Amino acid sequence: MTYQERLKWFHEARFGIYIHFGLYSLLGRGEWTMYSERIAPKDYEGLADRFNPSPDAAMEWCTLAKQAGAKYVVLTTRHHEGFCLFDSKYSDYTSAKHGCKRDIVREYVEAARKCGLKVGLYYSLLDWRFPGYFEPEKYPESKAQLVDYIHNQVRELMTDYGQIDLLEYDGGWMPDLNPDKEYRINFWRARELNAMVRELQPGIIIN
Repeated sequence: MTYQERLKWFHEARFGIYIHFGLYSLLGRGEWTMYSERIAPKDYEGLADRFNPSPDAAMEWCTLAKQAGAKYVVLTTRHHEGFCLFDSKYSDYTSAKHGCKRDIVREYVEAARKCGLKVGLYYSLLDWRFPGYFEPEKYPESKAQLVDYIHNQVRELMTDYGQIDLLEYDGGWMPDLNPDKEYRINFWRARELNAMVRELQPGIIIN
């Protein structure tokens, strides 16, 4: 499939809705709350057992998106805080293992399809819990663990939920704002990551 063929539906859609949802939703102060308010990871993680969204939440989101005229939706599967809204073999810090003990991503994907919406997944490369992101030379093992973790989880997302129409990466910048594009590509092993995504989801759009 050519680049233009992949993008055809996106150009025609014109309007989509992003759904930011995670532990920060309990606090009502946005996705960066853990970082901006300097909440210790262990204290923040305590929110996980209180995370209990309505069983109808995903259908409500997608129904509202459809009524608003959106053609696609994108859900934050994991934001910078590290909490996963999907069942992952690589983390216990998930909605499937805490609080509601449900795979919210699966509920969302099923709801989006029932509403006739294209399915997008947002995934943060950055995870504040890994010191190797902030200081890779000081914590090389943590940096390597983070990148392996990302590759494994993206594979899960591209394998376990059927056809995914759009993948939105975020948090791929460097903490020192290093402008060297090749450095960032190598840090995340981005070429390898995207090749895997394209192999599993040939028609997907990647931001």
